[in-house]
Parts: sequence; C-alpha cells; structure tokens
Amino acid sequence: MNALRCLSFACMFGLIGNAVLAQSPSKYDPGASDSEIKIGQTYPYSGPLSSVGELGLTEAAYMAMINERGGINGRKVTFISLDDNYSPAKAIEQTRKLVEQDEVLAIFNPFGTPTATATQKYLNAKKVPQLFAGTGSSRFNDPAFPWSSSVIPSNLAEGVALGKYVAEKFKTAKVAILFQNDDFGKDYAKGFKDAIASSPGIQIVKEAAYEVTEPTIDSQITQLAATEADVLLNVSAGRAAVQSIRTLSNLKWKPLHLLNGKWANIDVFEPVGMEKAVGIISYQYIQSAYDPTWETEPAALEYKEFMKKYRPGANLYSVINVQGYLYGRLLAHILREAGNNLTRENINSISMNLHNVDLGGLLLPGVKINTSPTQRHLISDQILTQFDGKRFVPIE
Repeated sequence: MNALRCLSFACMFGLIGNAVLAQSPSKYDPGASDSEIKIGQTYPYSGPLSSVGELGLTEAAYMAMINERGGINGRKVTFISLDDNYSPAKAIEQTRKLVEQDEVLAIFNPFGTPTATATQKYLNAKKVPQLFAGTGSSRFNDPAFPWSSSVIPSNLAEGVALGKYVAEKFKTAKVAILFQNDDFGKDYAKGFKDAIASSPGIQIVKEAAYEVTEPTIDSQITQLAATEADVLLNVSAGRAAVQSIRTLSNLKWKPLHLLNGKWANIDVFEPVGMEKAVGIISYQYIQSAYDPTWETEPAALEYKEFMKKYRPGANLYSVINVQGYLYGRLLAHILREAGNNLTRENINSISMNLHNVDLGGLLLPGVKINTSPTQRHLISDQILTQFDGKRFVPIE
C-alpha cells in the first residue's frame, strides 16, 4: 500500500426516513449538509508502521456499511482517509488538504503520536475537531488544545501503572528500559520512572532509545541484555516490537517483560512465535478475537459477519481490525448524537462528554468509555494481564 490512499465511501439512498430529526433547525459547518457529512483522517498506509493501515481500512469499511444502511440521520458519510507515511511533514500536508480543499467537518482518529502532534496546533487554531487521535500522549488531554482528544489510554498513566506493579512485586530489582525516541516512548518511560522513584531498591541500570526509522533495534536489545536486568520495560511499536521479542529470545535473556499495551497483541507475537511471548505482562482493554472465551458472544459474531462482508480477505482475528470496527462504531455514535446540529463545536462537545458508551460489547469486562473536558482519553480503564501462549490472562 505505497500509494496515497483516498478512501471515499458513499452510497445514494432514497427517501429520508424517520431518523432525520426534521423538527429541529439544521446547523451546519463546512463538511455538513442536508445530504452529507464529510470526515477526514490520515493514516500510515506506507512507511515503517504501514501494517496499522488495516485499522483505517476497517473504519472506512464500517462507514461504507453505515451508508448502505441509510447513513447517519439520513445523510451519507464521506470518509476520506489519506496516507501520511507516518511522517509529520506529510501529515501536515494531508491534513491541510482535508481541511482546506475537502472541507471536512472533523478529523477522526488520525494515527500516531508524532503525526497527530504535528497537526495539533493547526487544527486547534482552525477550531477543527481532532477527535480521538491514535495516541496516548498527554498533549491530547491538555486544556491548551481543547479541540483534541485521544482514543487510547494515556501513555503516562499506563507507565505509572506498570511502575506501581513492579514496586509492589519487588523489593529490589534491576530495570532496563527500551523506548521509542518520541513523545510516545518518553511519556511512557517517564510515568514508569515516576512510579518507582520512591522504591530505592528498584534501580534503572540502562536505558536505550531507538528511532522509528531504524531498520533494526538488535544493538539496543543487546546492550540492555548485557546488564542482566531483572525487569525490561519495553516501549516499542510496530516492527521494533516484533524484533524486540525475537532478539530477547535469541539472547536467552529472560527478564520480567513489560510490553506497552498498544503493541502487546497476537498480531505482534505470531511472526516471531507465540511461545517466545509467553510471560509478557501488559494492559489490555479489548477482547481478543483469538480468545475462545469470547468467540461465541453475540458481539464477536456480529463483528466477524461485518468483516466477512465488508473486508473479505482481511484478518478478522487481528486486534487492529477489532479496533477499527470499534472506532467506526464510535464515530457513528457521535454523528447520530449530533442530529441536525452538525457544527464543529457540537461534534467536539459530544465527544468530550461521553458517558458509559457501549461500543458493541467487545471491550473487556469492567472497561467503560467515559470522557469529559478534563479526561479526553477515550479509554482510561484497563486490565493487567499476562500472556500464557494463547491468550491474555488477568493478573489478580
């Protein structure tokens, strides 16, 4: 998928049904009309994290399904997803196109900390909602950027939670840290280090950063392994996460392996062998389609039917596709709630005031979706788990 992707899904439908809230006057900003709602996003369909592009494709497919069923309150959704190559400069270029040429109502779930950060000031200055970016950066819960929000848990908070787990489990321990050299990696590592700061017996013996463009991180893992640390905090993404597990196994270094929840999934484990991921500890919030615990649940069956019809040939077990499906449901929910008041301010307000929203039953038990102007990470509840070679088992 090296070419720029512009996925515009729309269908024509007949008479507008009762779902249209005709009794209230319509209010529109650019990107909305009596018949259409335009939503934009950027995703890495090429570049070092191109595998994540599947998520954008699934979101677009969900909007295609919505249109086939009559749209949102009688309006078709034109969903435009452009390739940013996981490049901040490209993300700025494509986002400006979406706002200034395509005139979208909002930007929804643009992926990546560096790319979403690069466009944040521009979108806030334009007062265009940057809804639920694919990042856990603390910048997306900053009141200085009231038009921005995040779809995944706070990197800082997740780092803190894993640090507290280590502090409770060990009186003494040597810790090594691998992190991606950007806000994603730095926030996560900072949270962890803050949490263990009051435990003098837990010492960080080595930290190693890597750039997302590096073809391999073998040297960083080798340096960390040389410390013979008891604990590894692994804040890596994409191919670096895959490489880290493989290299750890090759070196026969067996620390307590804490892997950030964004990349602790079977999609990452399978390429290197599931047995090499046994024992990995992470936070989870989505039901795994691989887990037989959930496979006969109505929500799981509905998701799989959607994938077979609207994304034939795609891996319906992939957590990336489960996320895309859930985020598609989220966007549909927000647009339905907006009714005829399709202004950027109203869309942003609805997104910042979600209360116990049900995204179709695919979240783990105990995980709730609640947002507020002071809590703009969509997911704040998570479950601490350990991978047993087949599934993620909750840690009591």
